[in-house]
Amino acid sequence: MKTVSAIFFLLVPLLLILKPSQGQSVSFSRELSAQLNDRTKQSKLYYRKSVKGYYQQNDFKPAWIKNKDQPKQTFSAMMLLDCVLQFGLAHADYHPDELIYDNLQTMIDTPEKVSVQQRARFDILLTDAIITLINHLHYGKLNPDYSAKRIDGLINLSGFNAITELTKANGEGDFMDAILTAQPKSKAYADLQRYMRLVKGQNAGDCYEVPEWEMRKVAINMERLRWWEFGGKNAHQRKKPYLTCKIKDGLPVFNEDIRKLDPALEAALYNTAKQQPKKKIPLILPNIHLKKD
Repeated sequence: MKTVSAIFFLLVPLLLILKPSQGQSVSFSRELSAQLNDRTKQSKLYYRKSVKGYYQQNDFKPAWIKNKDQPKQTFSAMMLLDCVLQFGLAHADYHPDELIYDNLQTMIDTPEKVSVQQRARFDILLTDAIITLINHLHYGKLNPDYSAKRIDGLINLSGFNAITELTKANGEGDFMDAILTAQPKSKAYADLQRYMRLVKGQNAGDCYEVPEWEMRKVAINMERLRWWEFGGKNAHQRKKPYLTCKIKDGLPVFNEDIRKLDPALEAALYNTAKQQPKKKIPLILPNIHLKKD
């Protein structure tokens, strides 16, 4: 009897410790599900169907905001978003105002200081950002044949699916390398990407600064090569891509933009479309009748 009582008193503290954490886990999953079914909160997601599908297949468990001993993949994902310039992409397309390192660190180290709503929101936005990046690396941001609306949530389109790629990457030892396999395999693309990585990564901060227009020209042609490689036809059936830049002996060589297509693509890629000047509205004054002396 004494033995049973002793065991009981030993188990009670353990049960008290385990119960809250289990409750927090259930609460987190419920909040994820609730936000993913809220149209208002969904509206900011670029690939809302894909994001919801990813959580559904994982029983709405958190993908990134986990215990202190499981942050490796999470910080790898954040670092990948930091490096998007090396792939000819822009930070603005991956929720930079909300995916902040300091907030993430607090959520992992002291989750009790952050509401479950905020943690769930961060988790969802990071998933959306990575799925968006996977699709941008594979199809391109502005692919005329594979728009975000068309590929969102579809499983077998062109044999590629961002949900599947993210799931596989989470099971790999090197998360970043696994995500980057989504990129085109052509030599032309690999050369441009290598040059971009060298300038925006390894050589960043050097005395010699590459002009911004040159970087944008490289990015424009990386985008076109994504469209070309994953255009839905066999390689021998596709026409050669229209390129205005290639790498020769490690340096970019620029061709004339005969079709004048680069400015429009640059504006769309970098969200810098020129705003139409506002029309001047003539100032209409009321008739004023002066009294005569």
